[in-house]
Amino acid sequence: MENLVKEIQNMFSDHADFFMEKEIKDSTPIYLMGFNTLIDLTKSKLYVRQIAGTSASVQELFINLSDQLEIDSEQIIHALLKGKLVIVSEKDERNAIVDPISRNLTRSIAEPLSESPLLSSVDAFGEDIDTNIGLIRKRLNTERLYHGSFEIGEFESRKLSMLYIKGKAPDALIGEIKRQINQIDTDIDTVEDLNKYFGERRFSIVSHVFQTELPNEATHFLKKNRVVLFLDNYPFALVFPQTLMDMFNVSSDRNYPTVIAYVIRTLRAIGAIVNVLLPALYVSVVSVNPEALKIDLALFVSESRQGIPFPALVETITMVVLVDLTLEAIVRLPKSVGPTITMVGGIILGQAMVEAKLVSPLLVIVITAIVISGSVVSGIQNSLYIRLLRYPILILASIFGLLGMFIGFLFILVYLASLKSNGIPYTTFHINRKGDAK
Repeated sequence: MENLVKEIQNMFSDHADFFMEKEIKDSTPIYLMGFNTLIDLTKSKLYVRQIAGTSASVQELFINLSDQLEIDSEQIIHALLKGKLVIVSEKDERNAIVDPISRNLTRSIAEPLSESPLLSSVDAFGEDIDTNIGLIRKRLNTERLYHGSFEIGEFESRKLSMLYIKGKAPDALIGEIKRQINQIDTDIDTVEDLNKYFGERRFSIVSHVFQTELPNEATHFLKKNRVVLFLDNYPFALVFPQTLMDMFNVSSDRNYPTVIAYVIRTLRAIGAIVNVLLPALYVSVVSVNPEALKIDLALFVSESRQGIPFPALVETITMVVLVDLTLEAIVRLPKSVGPTITMVGGIILGQAMVEAKLVSPLLVIVITAIVISGSVVSGIQNSLYIRLLRYPILILASIFGLLGMFIGFLFILVYLASLKSNGIPYTTFHINRKGDAK
């Protein structure tokens, strides 16, 4: 057993946070090992001493401390890296893996940072996967809620939990997802790494999963025959599969009267369409198809662009890119700096560029409209891909005018309709209930 102690000591000798504490029980040295960045050493030692005080022998001490006894060296090293306390006796050649008093490395349940729930609870998922599952179980206290746990990764082992309601989620979908998870043989560092195992979408801008940090939303999706996945240290639920309607439907809409809920969802759909088409419509009617406007309106548009040195396409793309850069900067910068960037960006884009006659006032109105409309859809990942869709339509509109704009929009609809996740179309309105309630 001395060899095991030396082997572990040599392996972690260059780890400053690794500890090896020696304790004596019945004249027998025992070694406590672990990482003090993961384990509260003082409280853990006190716990071991208390158990030792009530144990008649070293053997009884090990039995009282743990049911994982006589573990091989590979499992001991794995347990150390997972934050366990390992105890090894020198003479009796015994070892045990003990659940220690761990350091609190997780934040408590807080309000959501990327979503703003209305008429809904304001708790949000955190980094601790067990806490996240607890938030779901607190809402769905039914025995039909299934929870499966997986260990994935090649070098970095991560927990992945899979939740669904038996009898709601389709059996074929569940079986396929389990098969795909079991095929994971690489480290999963990002959601995109996980996405690859759900089907090849190498150049697709639409993810297989919808991400939410709201327990209420995740619970709603479970009731709608979906599967919810959790990765440890990732404070979002991954709803599989994602559909087009997810960006328009929010579960808290049901707190409004039905008519109002449908009006709100319709406004979100209009906002998405406006965000994609409005810049292209501006370029079309200004540069290619001014005859589509009434004479008075055409004269107004022409007058607003007097003195602008750039073609409509360059003018529009410049503004759209600047707005996207501003939005990206607001997301990345600290909250104390973000409002300043918003103010500076608004003044430069909205006023200074108009006064310098670099862009027309009408284009500023168009840009303002797309910034607002891009924020109405649910899910930040959806607003991002909608922002990207307007670029190809913008270029087509600058060449073919209104015809190019509609053709581009048609191609986007065809593209979205062609997307599938495990055989479920992205544009489906409802996932059929084909689960087995047994």
